[in-house]
Amino acid sequence: NMLLRKGGEIGYHGYNHQPLALGRDYKGIYDYKVWKDYASMEKAFGHLVDFCDELFPNVNMSVYVPPSNLLGEEGREMLIKEFPQIKTLSGIYLPDDVLDFALLQEFEVDENGVVDQPRIISGCDLDDFMTMGAMSELNMHYVNNHFTHPDDALDVERGAELGWKELRNRFDNYLDWLYTSAPNIRNFTGTEFSAAVQRFVAVAPKTQFFDDKMVIEIQNFYDDAQFLIRFNEKESDTVMGGRLTHLTGDLYLLEADKATVTISFK
Repeated sequence: NMLLRKGGEIGYHGYNHQPLALGRDYKGIYDYKVWKDYASMEKAFGHLVDFCDELFPNVNMSVYVPPSNLLGEEGREMLIKEFPQIKTLSGIYLPDDVLDFALLQEFEVDENGVVDQPRIISGCDLDDFMTMGAMSELNMHYVNNHFTHPDDALDVERGAELGWKELRNRFDNYLDWLYTSAPNIRNFTGTEFSAAVQRFVAVAPKTQFFDDKMVIEIQNFYDDAQFLIRFNEKESDTVMGGRLTHLTGDLYLLEADKATVTISFK
């Protein structure tokens, strides 16, 4: 309720934390039970939906995060077919050498219109690999998508021995770095983020260069679009159809609010 009052969002996670998969071999890493058939998965998830509706009768829930980032093809099919209120599936972005059967995703929209929204990094005690992943995604998609587990403070592998006070301090430091590095990054709920992914996937920019300007025609433009843009030799002057924000060095964020953006050079 506190999260909702602050403008946050609740999504679906799982019935008894059992992944939606049939006949899956978890290679001894997990001791999850395997659903006996399609109907059992559907019934279980229906119980979860009913439970959420009872607790939060006026809250729309559209994002599903699979338990332990595990989702079988039959589970995905069942969710899309039987529970059309689910608009987003959220797995992970970076591969794991141990969990080579986890749900890996790109930022995409499938043929059914369901959005794949991978989470980039996790936890409060970010190691060098996750820090690199966070920096890479700011440079690649200008995205930060981070998740924490409720049991992070209890799991030794996630830094539990540091204590909750230290874990929270490290996470606060990470947020300070993020908003210093990307002060104009947009803050979205899962549903809002999915809308941004839809726009990202749809747009197709075509750029023409002239001596005194560049013109960007954005196909499939809806209401806004964002691009990272570099000026290696030219220096921008005025912008029509959008806004330029300097990020670092010769890198800028272009926020387009028209299907045609013209950037003149000095």
